[in-house]
Amino acid sequence: MHLLIADDHLLFRSGFKLLVSQLFPGSQLSDAGDANEAWDVLDTEESFDLVFLDLAMPGMNGIAGVRRFVERRPATPVVILSAHAEPDEIAECMGLGVRGYIPKAASESVLQNAVSLVLAGEIYVPRHVISQILSEGGNDTREDLDGLPENNPLRQLTPRQRNTLALMIEGRSNKEIARSLNLLESTVKAHVKVILRKLSAHNRTQAALIAADLGWPRRVRTRTS
Repeated sequence: MHLLIADDHLLFRSGFKLLVSQLFPGSQLSDAGDANEAWDVLDTEESFDLVFLDLAMPGMNGIAGVRRFVERRPATPVVILSAHAEPDEIAECMGLGVRGYIPKAASESVLQNAVSLVLAGEIYVPRHVISQILSEGGNDTREDLDGLPENNPLRQLTPRQRNTLALMIEGRSNKEIARSLNLLESTVKAHVKVILRKLSAHNRTQAALIAADLGWPRRVRTRTS
């Protein structure tokens, strides 16, 4: 079995490789520190049975990077490794054809079960995330942006990121956004960082101005759960 582990944190990558080698003895493991290096490995080495991708590593560009890996290597199962487990982000990844989403806080048994399922042709998503996705149902912010072109950066934001941006535009602090959306403040900080990157903004004020210029509606409904 040939596996590729792509993550920009060397300590995590080294520890993860050791753990995978223990859980799946005899596996051939390759690794990469960013998305471009991962592509070099995929292009130069033999075919892989599974690819682990860190969603936030350099060159990944979030969901756009996921789409690139899935579309160019459709026969190779892709499993996302992430420090965050946001239901809307996971749902978007799975919609692109990702075969698994493993939080970095997962236990060894969860990792082993997830990899075994994916290699058997199944899909793995944390159980609590499935329940949350089902309970949340549709999202109302998406409707407000349906009229924008597909390549508009605002359309590239996940529903949770759109809700976060709406509260950013209102001038809310990370703590207030976290309370409003029932999230951890660290999760909000991560969303804000991604929003700034996707909008090519240097700060929150600039993000609000860019969003308005891109067609952000004057008033967007936000969810509180």
